[in-house]
Amino acid sequence: MKITTRGRFVALALAAVLALGTTLWHVNHAWTQRRHAMEALGSARASVGAAKDTLATERARFGRDRANATTVRRRRDLAAESLELRNAQLVATEADRDRARTTRDTKNAEALIVRACLDGARTALGALRLHDNARTVAALQSVDAVCRAAQGNQSGPTAQYAFDFPDPFVLTVGTEEYAFATNSGGGNIQGLKRKPDGTWATNGDALGQFPAWASWGRTWAPSVLPRLSGFVMYYTVREASTGRQCISRALSTAPGGPYVDTSTAPLQCSERDAIDAEPVVGLDGAPVLLWKYERPATIVARPLRPDGMEFAGPEVTLLSPSRGWVGTNVEAPSMLVTPTGSWLFFSANDWRTRRYTTGVVRCAGPLGPCDPPGAAPLLATHSDIVGPGGGSVFRDPTGTIHLAYHAYREPNVGYPANRLFFTARVDLTSGRPVLVE
Repeated sequence: MKITTRGRFVALALAAVLALGTTLWHVNHAWTQRRHAMEALGSARASVGAAKDTLATERARFGRDRANATTVRRRRDLAAESLELRNAQLVATEADRDRARTTRDTKNAEALIVRACLDGARTALGALRLHDNARTVAALQSVDAVCRAAQGNQSGPTAQYAFDFPDPFVLTVGTEEYAFATNSGGGNIQGLKRKPDGTWATNGDALGQFPAWASWGRTWAPSVLPRLSGFVMYYTVREASTGRQCISRALSTAPGGPYVDTSTAPLQCSERDAIDAEPVVGLDGAPVLLWKYERPATIVARPLRPDGMEFAGPEVTLLSPSRGWVGTNVEAPSMLVTPTGSWLFFSANDWRTRRYTTGVVRCAGPLGPCDPPGAAPLLATHSDIVGPGGGSVFRDPTGTIHLAYHAYREPNVGYPANRLFFTARVDLTSGRPVLVE
């Protein structure tokens, strides 16, 4: 069959229309797919956004939960700390209660001890006012232990004796030790003897006979020189005719006394009161007597005869006040003689005050010369020990060197408060005396 040009054209047109329709369908289908894809993308984005919101919400909730957990832990820790603190406070309160009970019981016991001591002291004082020396000594002996116990309750070094015992001097004879002191409740020359347990007990009035030229009372600073024939005691006593303080001597065949003074005149007496006599024996065996002059204060020395009863040469000056801590006073000389040097112990400043001190200087020997005082004292007020002075150096039965001294104890400072008896070990290992309490 023969196809005409018109027919061919129509056929092409129909084919073109069909092709265009197909294309349009495909285009329309593509747009539809694209729209579906966009819708799906929108849905996916919405889902992602919702997921992000959910994640953010969960993160926020997790953060809150973690914060809450931290807060809970902090509160728990604070509660535990508070409980621990309360427990500690409870323990401390219970301890305070127990200490308060102990303190109460201790104070009650101390009060009983002090009361017993005071009762005995009142009895001794009453006997002393009646000049009944035997009863006075007996009363002091009866309360010596409780009064020492009362002293032992205080801080600082322990007093060797519970009563007034000024200007102590200690004499060692073999294994025995005796102590002597200025007049007080224990007599004109107070005497003690060390017991086997190491404590000191009243030994009675060491001065058995007063010299006829002297007046009673104001008997001060005794010391003793052992001699082959016995013991010579030097002490300060008032001359009745002049009122001056002078140095006398008394004799005894026993170290503890009683010492008898049969002299008709003082050993040393002048317009300047002479006090605080103490003997020392040099390396050559020769005895020398040291003492203090008043107005102005000066420490001097003078050789003695071998028997210690009279002087054997002129006096020399050893020491005068020269530095601030010394003030205007030096007194209570006591010398330690060793193969490597001699040391003069002395007291300085006002004996009634907290400024009273103990010093030491080096000397060539018992007759000097001596160095001037150094920049600082050897022993001064410390803790509740006030005005330590009136010292005397001695060796105990083992050969150990000590310094006996007196001191007030806070708050009872100044005459007529008790000056208590203390000792300190003298250490020479540094080449210069150091005290070890």
